[in-house]
Amino acid sequence: MLDSLFRPRGVAVIGASNNTFSIGNRVVKNLITHNFKGGIYPVHPKESEILGLKAYPSILDVPGPVDIASIVVKSTMVPQVVEDCGKMGVKFVIIHTAGFSEMGPDGAKLQDALMDAARRYGVRVYGPNSQGVMNSDPDVSVYANFTFTPMRPGRASILAQSGGVAELLNLNLRKMGSGFRMYASHGNATDVNTNEILDYFGNDPETRTIIMHIESMKDTPGFIERCRRIARDKSILAIRTGRTAAAAKAVSSHTGSMMQQDSLTDSIFEHAGVMRFGTTEEMISAAYAFATQPVPAGPNVGIIANAGGPGIMCVDECVGHGLSLAKFSEETKAKLRAGLIPESYVENPVDVAATANADHFGLAITCLNEDPGVDSILIPMVTPFFVDCEAIGRKIAEVAKTVTKPIIVVVMTNENWASTVETIKSAGIPVFDFPETGARVLAAMARYSEIRKRLDEAPAGAAGDKAGAQEILSKAPAGFISQTDAFDILAAYKIPIARTSQIAAAELPSKIKFPVVLKVDSADVVHKSDTGGVKMDIARKAALQKAVEEMSGRFPGAKLVVQEQCPKGAEIIIGMKREKGVGPVLMFGMGGVQVEAMKDVSFRMAPLSEGDAARMVRVIRSFPLLKGSRNLPAVDLAAIEKLLISVSQIAMDLPEIAEMDLNPAIVYPEGQGIKVVDVRIKKQATNSTK
Repeated sequence: MLDSLFRPRGVAVIGASNNTFSIGNRVVKNLITHNFKGGIYPVHPKESEILGLKAYPSILDVPGPVDIASIVVKSTMVPQVVEDCGKMGVKFVIIHTAGFSEMGPDGAKLQDALMDAARRYGVRVYGPNSQGVMNSDPDVSVYANFTFTPMRPGRASILAQSGGVAELLNLNLRKMGSGFRMYASHGNATDVNTNEILDYFGNDPETRTIIMHIESMKDTPGFIERCRRIARDKSILAIRTGRTAAAAKAVSSHTGSMMQQDSLTDSIFEHAGVMRFGTTEEMISAAYAFATQPVPAGPNVGIIANAGGPGIMCVDECVGHGLSLAKFSEETKAKLRAGLIPESYVENPVDVAATANADHFGLAITCLNEDPGVDSILIPMVTPFFVDCEAIGRKIAEVAKTVTKPIIVVVMTNENWASTVETIKSAGIPVFDFPETGARVLAAMARYSEIRKRLDEAPAGAAGDKAGAQEILSKAPAGFISQTDAFDILAAYKIPIARTSQIAAAELPSKIKFPVVLKVDSADVVHKSDTGGVKMDIARKAALQKAVEEMSGRFPGAKLVVQEQCPKGAEIIIGMKREKGVGPVLMFGMGGVQVEAMKDVSFRMAPLSEGDAARMVRVIRSFPLLKGSRNLPAVDLAAIEKLLISVSQIAMDLPEIAEMDLNPAIVYPEGQGIKVVDVRIKKQATNSTK
């Protein structure tokens, strides 16, 4: 438990100082300024008093009790200081000092030394190279941190490995008029780690949303398990730096070559129920709303505006981000007509007109809250000089107390109406400057509503001969297995495949139904079509014999396969790559020779639910081609989803498989099924990490 870290009885600051520009001075000052409810014990070898508090020459001289020791001394002194803390019964040391594993081998040795000292005495280490912790609970009010932004209570808890990013989140939440519940920036995370802090925030009843900055994941399965549990009750919002970094190791499958680190992060967050944001601004705006507003039941938004243009801007942005305009009931429209001025428009968006007064706004909000077809309410408003905007602000704040649906307000004004904005904010209603921001925030809230539903989806299974497939793999050497073995594994899971036979140059199969395709079967040939390893439209036995001779000369010693030539259809790719420390990740996209050029793919972690499979297919940009457009018929989407679930089952059943590509699989019109015409399966070495 981390209670002693976030709810300490006393904090000692080792390296405290009267130097205003020192970290030790700032930590003591923050504890004093924010009225920490426990004891504050500055430690300095020479000073007798620091910032008006009695100072102690050593932690061994502090009367206690001390749950946290904030350490701000030279890195070489830290191991001994940690040992002294252990002798005093200190539970947690927050090491602000840098110069450890982040600095290379010498720093890593120093970090090992401090950890050895901590383990001997059962001291938990937070950091090193960490900023610290905060808890805004008025009963605690601990600011064991060297940053500068005043602490303001709120319902969002901040977790960031980078101190700079943590402070960016805190600073901008405050600028919006919000605050935080708890704050953790844990640096190197040598001991106290992300997953532990997540657990603690997740179990805190006063935390409504968690916002995170992630640089690395040391225990990805543990991270996923915690997030999936927490996200059923609290939204988890995240950014991760390094979006453009490619995977560190070279890979030889289509799936592997397209599995960049950023795609892997997306897959992990998707599976974990974490909402990823591209910018800190978007994440903070959403956190502001999540911390104060209920979660919408669905995507249907009702808009109330007192100017036409901003209302239309909200419509465009809402629809563009996946929201739907709510269809009002006839009862709602009748109430609006009766209570608003005749010039008002009572469809969605409701235009109450520029002359609308406080009662008009109150009526519109109440009507939309009572309408079962409305899931959330967005109010873009201007502040005309000819109406009492202060009264409107008070009415919105008053009515909001009875509203059960999320409300987002956009006030387009200047400093003359700052008090109107503050009145609305004081009721816990998020207020933004731009219609686009308000719409994007509501879209994020609706996305979380869908995430909560998705977390309850059960993994989908597929029938298969697991034992038979394992036997095939057991006889194959590590690396890419033969085409015939790969197809036999697919057949063991009842996956529809093109008829395939291995052949030798001197002996063709006795029964062949033409036309056929000839392919090279070699682990060294990744892209067959680029190297002359595929010959199509072979219509006669003599032509096949000639093609065999030519291909055997081009690829000496390689095996060849002959395959039925399937009718043309839409080509897709389904792949799987087993990521170290993560597990199997599936890929779907448009297939054939253009897959890597187009990069129009989606990723999900196995095991898939039926909903996961459907979403994988529908999120790619080319989905309209599969759904049917103009003269193109709709393809058999159900067959694609079934194939995805079968590949997911293979990935879970057969950990020996490191990578797998089904490319292409040919999909036929709706109801006519699918057929896999090419497959590559890579067996990992027996000592590989799963």
